[in-house]
Amino acid sequence: MNHTIDYVNIGISSFLLAIVGIKLFGDIHMRKNANKERGQFTKMLISDMLMLISVLTVKIVVCQDFDNDELVLITKIAYSVYFIAFYSLLGFYGIYVSYYISRRCGRKLEMKKFVIPLATIFSIFWVVCLFYGFVVSFDGINFEKGPLYFAGQVGGYLIILLVLVYMIVYRKYLKKDNVIALLSIVFFPLIGVILRAFVPGIEIMPYMICLSLILMDNTFQYEQERLLLEQEDKISRDRIKILLTQIKPHFLYNVLNSIYVLCEKDPEKAQEAIGRFSDYLRGNLSNLEKEDCITFLREMEHVTNYLSLEKMRFREKLTIKYDIRDESFDIPALSVQLLAENAVKHGIHKKEEGGTVRIESYSDSEYYYVIVEDDGVGFNPDEYKEGDGLHIGLDNLRERLLRMCGGHLVVESTPGVGTKSTITIPRGSN
Repeated sequence: MNHTIDYVNIGISSFLLAIVGIKLFGDIHMRKNANKERGQFTKMLISDMLMLISVLTVKIVVCQDFDNDELVLITKIAYSVYFIAFYSLLGFYGIYVSYYISRRCGRKLEMKKFVIPLATIFSIFWVVCLFYGFVVSFDGINFEKGPLYFAGQVGGYLIILLVLVYMIVYRKYLKKDNVIALLSIVFFPLIGVILRAFVPGIEIMPYMICLSLILMDNTFQYEQERLLLEQEDKISRDRIKILLTQIKPHFLYNVLNSIYVLCEKDPEKAQEAIGRFSDYLRGNLSNLEKEDCITFLREMEHVTNYLSLEKMRFREKLTIKYDIRDESFDIPALSVQLLAENAVKHGIHKKEEGGTVRIESYSDSEYYYVIVEDDGVGFNPDEYKEGDGLHIGLDNLRERLLRMCGGHLVVESTPGVGTKSTITIPRGSN
């Protein structure tokens, strides 16, 4: 007797069994079955594994020199497990779909009370009828359809029909890719039936179900990862908003404080400063609410407005120099502003004779560079305290640069010499 097709079945079953086993191990190891949907999917994998084991057992036994009676008995037992696993899989599939749709639409769907009785009744029906030949009979060589063969398939059709009804009713909550993945467990076996017409003897059902489960797993895993990335992005944007709210009061306080000092020393200059500050707020403050990067040119408008106000306060004690060689890139709002503010407040302001703040920008083939440098009192970077204004401001800026444009900040400072802050932004981020 030629067992070529049996060996093909053994090879395919073994291969797919290994794949299902790896997926099950991953589920258990990663504890993915903690939620309801994943728990049902894991049960579907186990059911398909039992179907594959049943096929593998039958084909191995058929290839051995067993007595015909023993062969028939082992085959009936194996296919009893097969049919129980098949209807269990359909039941778990129906529950899985109901959980999925429930999560999408926000309603609790009770498909379980329909599919569990159907799966149980028809599992028992197939096992009983298998031993009496009512559904299928096996003579040791071939399977033959019994008088109740089509009746035995009604349960599967009812479960699939119920799933289709639910998917049609709640179709607006389902995406096209998700619908295709969910229905693959219906269409893949139908494709397998066509293939079986060309290759008789192939146990197509468990193989195509296995492929369907792999497709479902990959599709919904991708969906979960996409949702996770969206949530992380939202958290990142919310965090940036918080960081901005921490920076803006600090900025506004310093400007108003500068105007306050001018009110005592030079009321006319204070009036001019108020006018400048009013124009600044009217034209530019809305840009500070932006969650995305702004142009470097716009950022420099903020910086020059701020430094012009500080120049009014410090007069000849503050010298400002610009060396802008590249402004064709984007940068997080208030980034250069913060560094210029630190240069004045923590560098020049604390130096009795005053000093110079220099702002430079340029680029090379890989990066854009922004440098804010002062010759103020400087500080020891290893000694500035966590929790003070300087520490919080620089840490917030580092995080915003990294999250918003992949940039980095390096601060170099020497006591008595000054401070140099360098922002580096990759070209690919703009």
